[in-house]
Amino acid sequence: MGRRFSKRKNAPPRKERDPNEVYAEVKKENEQMEEYYKAQNIMSEEEWPVFWNHLKVTLPTTFRITGTRSHAVEIRDTVKNAFVPHLSNISVDGTVADPPRPLAWYPDDLGWHYDVPRTLLKKSPEYAKFHQFLVAETEVGNISRQEAVSMIPPLLLDVQPQHWVMDMCAAPGSKTAQIIEMVHANEQHQVVPSGLILANDADYRRSHMLIHQTKRLQSPCLMVTNHDASMMPSLKLAPNKSGEVVPFEFDRVLADVPCSGDATLRKNPMVWTKWTHGGAMGLH
Repeated sequence: MGRRFSKRKNAPPRKERDPNEVYAEVKKENEQMEEYYKAQNIMSEEEWPVFWNHLKVTLPTTFRITGTRSHAVEIRDTVKNAFVPHLSNISVDGTVADPPRPLAWYPDDLGWHYDVPRTLLKKSPEYAKFHQFLVAETEVGNISRQEAVSMIPPLLLDVQPQHWVMDMCAAPGSKTAQIIEMVHANEQHQVVPSGLILANDADYRRSHMLIHQTKRLQSPCLMVTNHDASMMPSLKLAPNKSGEVVPFEFDRVLADVPCSGDATLRKNPMVWTKWTHGGAMGLH
């Protein structure tokens, strides 16, 4: 026993891993996937190389300042005035990144994005301080980390405080939180809105994630269900004064259904190496 676990004589010293070691990037090529999607004729031959090359660009970090909070403007101005000026022209090992900037299409400058290399995030004390600020504000619900493309559907729904909204495939809950904010848009009047958000997900574990994500907003207008949305029962309200049973109907329905995830290449580079026809079709 002693000999089996003893240190081997004349063994070379163990090489310590450099904490700043930069691992080789994933090769962002997959001929099978490129051929498959080219064959779908989803765009012209001229557009294809532009699209394909864009998939190789790392997704920027995006976040949204919670619009229902009375101090949302204060947090927005803190980002603008206290952080952005100090995050301009920062250079680490010859790498320079642009400071955080608002998404041009998101209302009231409450949606932001920034594209910073990982090495700069690790070595820049200014960006480390900004990251700590984002984490702290996210934990208390003042900021939501959410991809820019995920912010678009709720904006197109044009949700009003009186609307009843169903989010059919809601987990993990970023878009649900955004809809909650829209229902509470008139919160300054200190009146609970008449709107309702029914957030549903068919996966039991993801439903718990959904609750964790949305409970920070503490909305009395939210109801979470765990059900197969394709078999959602025909809901009915209690009979009215004349005894009529009124159907439970929604003003807006959002269905961001599960998919193959092929287009997550920009945030999940391992798709480049693991994609196969069978795997994609199985997810579909």
